[in-house]
Amino acid sequence: MNNGNGAARRRALLAGAIGTFVEFYDQALYGFFAATIATLFFPKENPSTALLSTFAIFAVSFVVRPLGGVVWGHVGDKIGRRPALFMGVAIMSLATVAMGLLPGYDKIGLAAPILLLLFRLVQGFSVAGEYAGGTTFIVEHAPGDRRALYASMIPASSNVGTIFAALVAIITTSATSPEQLISWGWRIPFLLALPLTLIALLARLRVEESPVFTALQSEGRVESAPLIEAFKVAKKPMLLFIGWAMTASVSGYLVWAFLVSYLTRSAHFSNTQSLLVLIVALLVSTAGCVVAGRAIDIAGTKRVAIAYVLGLGIWAIPTFALLPHSSLLGAILIIAVFVIFSSGVATTLNLLFADFFPARVRVSASTLSYNICSMMFAGTAPFIATFLINGGHPLGPGYYLAGLAAISALVAVFGFSNQTLGKGRHSITPVVTDSPQPANA
Repeated sequence: MNNGNGAARRRALLAGAIGTFVEFYDQALYGFFAATIATLFFPKENPSTALLSTFAIFAVSFVVRPLGGVVWGHVGDKIGRRPALFMGVAIMSLATVAMGLLPGYDKIGLAAPILLLLFRLVQGFSVAGEYAGGTTFIVEHAPGDRRALYASMIPASSNVGTIFAALVAIITTSATSPEQLISWGWRIPFLLALPLTLIALLARLRVEESPVFTALQSEGRVESAPLIEAFKVAKKPMLLFIGWAMTASVSGYLVWAFLVSYLTRSAHFSNTQSLLVLIVALLVSTAGCVVAGRAIDIAGTKRVAIAYVLGLGIWAIPTFALLPHSSLLGAILIIAVFVIFSSGVATTLNLLFADFFPARVRVSASTLSYNICSMMFAGTAPFIATFLINGGHPLGPGYYLAGLAAISALVAVFGFSNQTLGKGRHSITPVVTDSPQPANA
């Protein structure tokens, strides 16, 4: 494929983005219906314990992500980027549909939460390669002066997927009575994952393999054991990557997986009001990702990254101090500021998937690093935030995120280079490059 082919680039952009859309739609449903899931799949005697158990299952499902990262990274670096993306999104959504068919605790007892956990583990395993793999696929198709802009499409599409899930949740809860929602209404959004997945799979059938991977194949440089090679040539970048990704992960999951339940419990908003705050925030974040991507292409990675992560760290504590006492409009404004900063951190992360690692081990190194971070920080974020607040520390989530942001700022200061190699081409140290320009900056 000609890397200058605009139509091929657009197909690659669509194929990468739509899979992330479906991924975040599937995942967001669990957060939006957490209260309903807690009621259905756990004993009703202690609602707080049931909700904590629901978020605990959310967190435990991330334990298998590093294993999924190893598998999908190996597929992406040895067989191809495209097959890994195709299989991952299919398995992910089948697990989501299965969750929508599960009977509750009152029907099958302890088997209900066990099966719920099982399908969440399948989701965690299958989704492990989607975000990193989709980003790599898109950036490897990108023109040299718009690499960060292309990378921004992945967090932007994750926002759109979450928005769509929120709209579906609003429509479902508005169109059903509380009894109907508990009985069958909550299942509809989960079953909707099936047609959405078919659309994503059709889009990925039409796209050609990454030009970078094709070049590696033609030159005979595909690694037989890419993960082992990654530990030889990219140990330091993998550690630095985790040091940045932890802030992006926690800030993102505090918004789309925790915010709705937080606003309903701590700020006493209705579920519809809480979803409205989230939808507006995600719309702002979507635009913010695109703006951040363009800013990086123009000004370089380091200065943009530092500005965004410091802003996020400074605003984290006021966010949790102000939200419980805010009006609906106030909450929208508070979260809008929060997501503007977090969108810049996320867009920087997406560029690092490609720019931090050599092409021959890129998917293995980035996917494993990202999923180790997801296991440690992303999946635990709603649980830790709920635990801190229930323990009498309402500002605890803000302090937690601020501390992570301070560490990530140090990673950017000492791990990112000041050099900008022309418009849209960035040097981020340490980088081991081995793929043709402009696919590897």
